[in-house]
Amino acid sequence: MGLRVAIDLDGTVADLSRAMHDIAKKKFRKLQEPEPDDAPPDTDGAMPMERPTLGELGLTPAEIDRLWTHVLKIRDFWTTLPEMQDGLVARIQQLADERRWDVLFITTRPTAAGRTTQVQSQDWLVAKGFRHPSVYVVKGSRGLVATALDLDAVIDDRPENCLDVATQSTARALLVWPGPLEALGAGVERHRVVVKASTGEALDELVRMDREKRGGVVRSIKRLFGKS
Repeated sequence: MGLRVAIDLDGTVADLSRAMHDIAKKKFRKLQEPEPDDAPPDTDGAMPMERPTLGELGLTPAEIDRLWTHVLKIRDFWTTLPEMQDGLVARIQQLADERRWDVLFITTRPTAAGRTTQVQSQDWLVAKGFRHPSVYVVKGSRGLVATALDLDAVIDDRPENCLDVATQSTARALLVWPGPLEALGAGVERHRVVVKASTGEALDELVRMDREKRGGVVRSIKRLFGKS
């Protein structure tokens, strides 16, 4: 039997930060880029730096509220997001097919204009390469969800969600954390949350877990029939 896995959407599979950043740059004049004639010259031909997160844009709490109000009025906004990595959703589908995983996508997305959050999320996953996706809009603890569904693992980008999983279930919590490990609280290490720099690396860890699980099943069968 393959793994039973839940994978968070925003910040794990879908790049909400990039989408929000792009909208904020258009909405707030103080964030708009200078015209090409006013831009500083490119002296070394280096690639541009990665876009900052919303927290690095210097928006006030009131401006962030205005941004979210604007975003949630965009019809079917949740279908417009880019992937965290190109081809990531298709890779999840490939692994699910090859290794016979049961995959559930989970999210706490607020309601945007248009179809329901669940349907928008499903349509986005289909467009990115996942057939017949199951999406659950979570309102409570993800640890309780992991227990109720007897999950083997949960991939998430928020430490608090991973701690819920680690402390309230037997599922393995995999935290996608590209930042410095020193920024994580001691609880992450104490509760043996597995930290990976990207969702791709977290999927690699799932493959390792799957191989280990299958190996254990084979060993149990051999012992049952008295084989070494």
